[in-house]
Amino acid sequence: MLFQTRYLVALLLYSLTIPLSAQQPKLHSHNDYLQSLPFWEAYSAGAASIEADVILLEDTLFVAHEAENIKRKHTLTSLYLDPILSAMQLEIGPLQPFILLVDIKTEAYTSMERLLEEIQPYKALWEDKENPFVKIVVSGNRPAKEDYYQYPFPVFFDFQSTEDTLNLPIEKIELFSLSFRKFSDWDGAGNLPKQDARKLKQAIRVAHGFGRPFRFWATPDTPTAWEALSEMGVDYINTDQPQAAGTYLKGHNARSSRPGS
Repeated sequence: MLFQTRYLVALLLYSLTIPLSAQQPKLHSHNDYLQSLPFWEAYSAGAASIEADVILLEDTLFVAHEAENIKRKHTLTSLYLDPILSAMQLEIGPLQPFILLVDIKTEAYTSMERLLEEIQPYKALWEDKENPFVKIVVSGNRPAKEDYYQYPFPVFFDFQSTEDTLNLPIEKIELFSLSFRKFSDWDGAGNLPKQDARKLKQAIRVAHGFGRPFRFWATPDTPTAWEALSEMGVDYINTDQPQAAGTYLKGHNARSSRPGS
């Protein structure tokens, strides 16, 4: 009986360590607000993560990278929260759960306070805590990791280090992200240098060791790069071309799911 118990525990622990790279890569729409149709284009392409930079100004979260580029009608609410709620309630599009990656460009704590206020009316989006339609994942300027637990569901965080991993609040970390340029200058043409691939894979392994998915930003945005990143085990393919990358990933995932592939 003791042997059987130990065997079952070992089997469970092994199943929990199966790398996330075995999963099919997903689409991350980088700086999505710069698309001709923010949210809708990425959502219709099946994006599993959609990114919006936000700036807190006059008690409102505006969607922009710099304050001088703010458009008064372009708020987190108007460009994202309202359309997301409409998509869910009207049953438009793929209706697959996804991440809204909120990249904060202003001071972390005051911006977070306002973010919690702005998402308050949208509880229907995460009413199902086991399978919420959208998770809010905070990137950019974030509170100290020791404070992550202060922010309730559906708020999680994008952790941007594979070195500062002591005492991680892992339950509040949705994914790991790092700049591709920290590891490689490859431009997405030809072959990725082997020494760069080794460094990139090591970063991915750290995230997977914590049971979390991984994304590189500042990646080359070509089909060759999408293929290399997919084969490497990246979980979210970072792109400024959601429709083209979405079409590629559907083909890639279909090919990789065939018997014998």
